[in-house]
Amino acid sequence: MRVPDRVDRIMVKRMSFFWVGIVILLAVGCRGGGIKLSSLGVSQEQLRQRMRQVIFEAAGSEDAALRSHAMESLGALGGLEAPGLIRKGLHDPVAAVRFAAAGAAGDLKDYTARHLLERLLWDKEESVKLAAAYGLEKLGDDRFGDWYDAVLMGDDARLAAQACILLGKLGRTEFRPDSEEKLWRVLRKVDQAPSVKLQAAEALARLGDERITRKLLAYAGSGYADDRLIAISGLEQLGGQEAWAMLTVLADDSQVEVRLGAIRALGEQASEEDLVLLHGAINHVDTQGDENATVRVRGLAALALGRVGQDSDAGLLYGAMGSEWVYVRVAAARGAIDFLRRRGNL
Repeated sequence: MRVPDRVDRIMVKRMSFFWVGIVILLAVGCRGGGIKLSSLGVSQEQLRQRMRQVIFEAAGSEDAALRSHAMESLGALGGLEAPGLIRKGLHDPVAAVRFAAAGAAGDLKDYTARHLLERLLWDKEESVKLAAAYGLEKLGDDRFGDWYDAVLMGDDARLAAQACILLGKLGRTEFRPDSEEKLWRVLRKVDQAPSVKLQAAEALARLGDERITRKLLAYAGSGYADDRLIAISGLEQLGGQEAWAMLTVLADDSQVEVRLGAIRALGEQASEEDLVLLHGAINHVDTQGDENATVRVRGLAALALGRVGQDSDAGLLYGAMGSEWVYVRVAAARGAIDFLRRRGNL
């Protein structure tokens, strides 16, 4: 079954970014009231409270893309309230939100959602069925060892890419002793779509298969920024001297979005110069007046600041969560999760 256009716009086109957290590469979201982005002196408790408020508001938004982002963030956040909101997302009328919620339920190992995930195995959208199987397998269900095979080798590139993402996230388990072999078959399929090859390579890196290093390095040199961003995710997962060396090179990329993605992947290995770039990018205004570009850069800067920022940068994330652009607020909230977790405050 092919994914409808609406689902394609929200989810499939940037599905890889959804799973690695680079959620802001979408069109500009709705405006809202906010405060000036500045280095405000705020406590980590204040940061936590605003983060939760932003994520919970996004979970109830009328914008399906925001609800999808909220599901992903809730899966990373956890806590007492997250499972209930995620279970609500499993009933969402938009497939992209159900997909995200099913993944988040699995990531949180929410056993109370098992019956809802079982229902989604009969969902009208094939992508949601895949996510439901992922969620159930994360809960220990062993029925899905061959669940993705037909989709992986099928002719629907969007579904095949999603299956690669999920297979990589499932990792090496007793249920899946041959995931790497399957992903290599995907890569070597005659006339395989480039987008599927990229996603299979990222999934192999997530599984720790060092044989994919050379391909990822090649993708990191692609002329397409989206390709370089996915390569960055794979290199981050793979690690090793060659991977970190390439990430350092990409942190000086000519395109600022790629630079920000690489800095986020470098994490605490990022340089002082990288941190200075983030401080400027969190307040970025596109010189051509392109609002989309402004939002993308600010959102990616907030995500990177979560991985790289120092204690004094809490105020920048707090300020970004008061942005006039709702997508920046949600990206900053996701960055705040990483920021607080690094400090043992989540």
